[in-house]
Amino acid sequence: MTFMNWSRHFVTGIDVVDREHQGLVELINEVAPLLSRSEPVPGAEADALLDRLSEYAQTHFRDEERLMGEAGMAAACVGRQVGAHRAYVEELALMRREVDAGGQIDGRLLLRFLANWLSFHMLSEDQMMARQLTLIAAGHTPAEAATQVCETKDDTPQAVLTEALIDLYAVVSERNRKLLRTNAQLKTARSQLAEVNASLEREIEERTGQLQKSNQELLREQSELLRAMEAIERTQSQLLQSEKMAAVGQLAAGVAHEINNPIGFVGSNLGSLGSYVTRLFELIDCAAPAVAALPADHPARLAVEQAWQAAEVDFLREDIPALIGESADGLARVRKIVADLKDFSHVGEAEWQEADVNRGLESTLNVVWNELKYKATIVRDLGELPAVRCIPAQVNQVFMNLLVNAGQAIESAGTISLRSGQEGGYVWVEVEDSGGGIPPDVQKRMFEPFFTTKPVGTGTGLGLPISREIVHRHAGTISVDSEPGRGSCFRIRLPIAGPQPGQEAAA
Repeated sequence: MTFMNWSRHFVTGIDVVDREHQGLVELINEVAPLLSRSEPVPGAEADALLDRLSEYAQTHFRDEERLMGEAGMAAACVGRQVGAHRAYVEELALMRREVDAGGQIDGRLLLRFLANWLSFHMLSEDQMMARQLTLIAAGHTPAEAATQVCETKDDTPQAVLTEALIDLYAVVSERNRKLLRTNAQLKTARSQLAEVNASLEREIEERTGQLQKSNQELLREQSELLRAMEAIERTQSQLLQSEKMAAVGQLAAGVAHEINNPIGFVGSNLGSLGSYVTRLFELIDCAAPAVAALPADHPARLAVEQAWQAAEVDFLREDIPALIGESADGLARVRKIVADLKDFSHVGEAEWQEADVNRGLESTLNVVWNELKYKATIVRDLGELPAVRCIPAQVNQVFMNLLVNAGQAIESAGTISLRSGQEGGYVWVEVEDSGGGIPPDVQKRMFEPFFTTKPVGTGTGLGLPISREIVHRHAGTISVDSEPGRGSCFRIRLPIAGPQPGQEAAA
């Protein structure tokens, strides 16, 4: 693309000046395709071009000022030429600042500036300089050359056209400078606005981050508070349960003390009564032959037979021993209930100790039997178990929760199976019911504190969570196998040796 053609009107007659002018024309033609595009010139390419233009100006202006100095050209004319040089350098510096501020430059504006400046420089300033240098070389003084070139008006059409072009360049240059300054100001304002926006965005991000951090901290604290409240609720419930069991144990101990004495003498009296009755019947048996030996119409015989029939001696002979036996069984039942209450609560025994798990299960069953006896048949399959190191009262509390839940799972009539056994260093106990089973979604949450599917007033949702916590404190596990329609089986595994050292304190 040829943007600018070299013309004879540009020739000054000074070889070095004309070569440099031609070099600038070639440079403008070289970069014209880049500068004439509608989009701005990127910073890297703009910097490279401005560097080349600055290098050209440095060489060309140095050569011109050297020629003027060697010829002794008039100071006023030299000053005007040097002023034009400085104006060009200032224009390039202004464009450089625009690139630095915005990262790009308007190529068409730069191309227009170069074309206008080169035309003005070659047609006006350098032509006047060349004519003065020619006159001085021909023998004129610098003052005469300046007067003849600068003050003599040329009315030829070419001179008039040149003067018009010079005036047009001055106007265009001034507009270009204003545009460049305005562009620089706009880009500076944009840069400042971008910095303000970036600062605002950073501040907003920081504030947002702080708010998010505060919200996360609040959520974390709220979550910790909820967990703490749940732990307090569980602990409170367990303490209440422990207090209840302690109260049951104390009551059982008191009842045992108060009841055992009367039970003792009632039992003793029943034994004596049985002995007395036996002796009475032996006496009756001894008297019977003597009565039978009397005549049938003897008054004594008639009186004895009448009394015998009235007393229903034969019935009494069968019923009295049975009544005494039932009374003795009842007393034994009372003794067992009191003993099971004491064994269940283990009053005064909150320390780790060796315990019979099967016995604890049986004692707990006896305590809750009233809840089960009208709708559940108990099926036992208990294996031989070694003594387990545990806190018996807590383990019995787990058994009670599972037995009560099993009874509540049976609507009318069903079966509760109790099984136990040993696997390696563990014992296991299973409590299985024939109830309706547990849906999978409920199984996922059944060990969560306060979760319950029971009607209001019949459950707190803490039985299974507390049971799991007790089992975990004993370094054991609790699991459930259940499907809707086939009942549920809860399985507890406890280490025979108990928890490892350091774990007992947590229990």
